[in-house]
Amino acid sequence: MKLLNRLFALVVGLAVIAVAVVLAAEVVADRLGRHPVVVNWAATYQWAHRTTWNAGTVRFICVVLCLLGLALLVAQLAPRRPARLTTGSADPATNAAYTRRGVAQAIRTAVTAVDGVQHTAVAVGRRRIRVGTQTAAREPSVASSMRDTITQAAQRRLDALELRQPPRLAVRISTKEK
Repeated sequence: MKLLNRLFALVVGLAVIAVAVVLAAEVVADRLGRHPVVVNWAATYQWAHRTTWNAGTVRFICVVLCLLGLALLVAQLAPRRPARLTTGSADPATNAAYTRRGVAQAIRTAVTAVDGVQHTAVAVGRRRIRVGTQTAAREPSVASSMRDTITQAAQRRLDALELRQPPRLAVRISTKEK
């Protein structure tokens, strides 16, 4: 949703800039006694003056604008990805949470501390935490035997965070390339 909002803001910003440039050019041209440069304002004014609210083009423009507004409303009502993961607390008045980046860093630190783990990448989603590790071992059998140790380390750290709705762990292990 963040990307959609940014793209929409870019389009609206560029449209406002374009209208401002055209308006400035038209004002300068009018002050210099020239004919309209980009938009024939007199013809547009005459069209608006003789067109009634019941005209087909006016209704079409209104329908398009209503549909655009409805689409923007639906886009904003879509649930957003939570930025924080709340912690469980005995006191209902307490509201504490971890950021996704903080949870990822905590799990990355715990997994990296396991012997034989060379590199760790952690992605925290709404329902799942993906842990990707690269071991120093070159044989897949050694790497697969480390799976339990790595998963337990990540799960212990996740349990220590005491999240209200902890995401599931998904651990992927790869070996060091030759």
